[in-house]
Amino acid sequence: MSITFYSRQFLILLMLLGLGCLLPLVFNQGVASAYHFKSSYYLNAWEGKTTVDEVQYRDAYAAAMNAYERDNSSPHYRITLSKVMEWGVYLGFDSFSNDEFNRLLSGAIALRHNWPAAYSDYGFNLAFYQDKPDLAFDQFRIGLEYGPFAPEVIQQILSVGFAYWPTLTMDDKYLVFDSIKLASTMDHTTRNHLVKVVGLYDKKSLVCSYFDYLPEPLPENTANWIAHSLCKKT
Repeated sequence: MSITFYSRQFLILLMLLGLGCLLPLVFNQGVASAYHFKSSYYLNAWEGKTTVDEVQYRDAYAAAMNAYERDNSSPHYRITLSKVMEWGVYLGFDSFSNDEFNRLLSGAIALRHNWPAAYSDYGFNLAFYQDKPDLAFDQFRIGLEYGPFAPEVIQQILSVGFAYWPTLTMDDKYLVFDSIKLASTMDHTTRNHLVKVVGLYDKKSLVCSYFDYLPEPLPENTANWIAHSLCKKT
């Protein structure tokens, strides 16, 4: 047998050994992805107003934690775990410290610093679960630097802004007003979110007065939507 034959056999052996070393990693990532899918399914169902019981929450939390522990380098797994934890707190099924939330969410940002949604998720948590709206707006501003028209950031600015309106600084209120105007020109989902939070926090008078006194005219389709959907006379 020639030296070339032995060299080829040795190369094949090395490739097989390398593949064998990779298989556990690939398997682990596949399992993590499956757990992530399961916890994300629960989150989507809950956001759709499906009734949430403690058994479902515990199942979702276990799945999200499994995904995170198998691959804590994924910013998506970190965000998903934090969202499941928020539901646990909101529903009274669980409790977590600010440090636990901050570690997950700041870690997600460190892993993917140009992801606008990570900043909006962190801002939401800082406001509604840590009662720190000022720090939330710091995150929103960074999110807008990476995504000036990111729906997730605009929507959370509106949610937090209306919820904490009396305590906001003037700079934060100006950002809310800018976001109101931008939201009115955006996609159907963001417009609906604007209508929802205006009603939820009883801010129709504030928002519609803002549009009444805008110095420059809005595009016709936007003005029509405001008149017939957002500020419709009753």
